[in-house]
Formats: sequence, C-alpha cells, structure tokens
Amino acid sequence: MTALVSSCLFLCLTACTTERKIYVNQPIPANLLNDCTPKLPPKSMTFGDSVRYNEHLLNVIEMCNQDKRAIRLIQDSKT
Repeated sequence: MTALVSSCLFLCLTACTTERKIYVNQPIPANLLNDCTPKLPPKSMTFGDSVRYNEHLLNVIEMCNQDKRAIRLIQDSKT
C-alpha cells in the first residue's frame, strides 16, 4: 500500500514541471566537414623546401583545428 501511494506521489511531482525543451536541428556547414588534405611534397626536396613544406603542413593542421573548434561551438550551442 505504501509503495502504491509513493508511486502516485512521484507521478504527481513529475507531471508538474513547466520546463519545455525545444530542440532545433542545426546542420553543420559542409565546409567544416571537408577533409584536410595537404599538398604532396615535391619530388626533389632541398632543406629549404623541407622547411616550407613543414610550414605548409602545420598550416593545414591549424586550419583543421579551427574547423573542429567551430564544430564544437555549434554542438555546444545545441545543448
């Protein structure tokens, strides 16, 4: 009997909420989902070319990280 009364009280308490959540489906822009593909290294590479190519690779990684950061911001705004 006590369990029946307790379950009725619990149902009454959960039914009294006024909070209403509305979920909006916000798509992630296609440019943020593009692959991060670096240029291929030159066939004959000097030490200077190696430094420039390493800088290019670091820039590609930085751009990918910016895309992922933007995706995280979109995901955080959904919650």
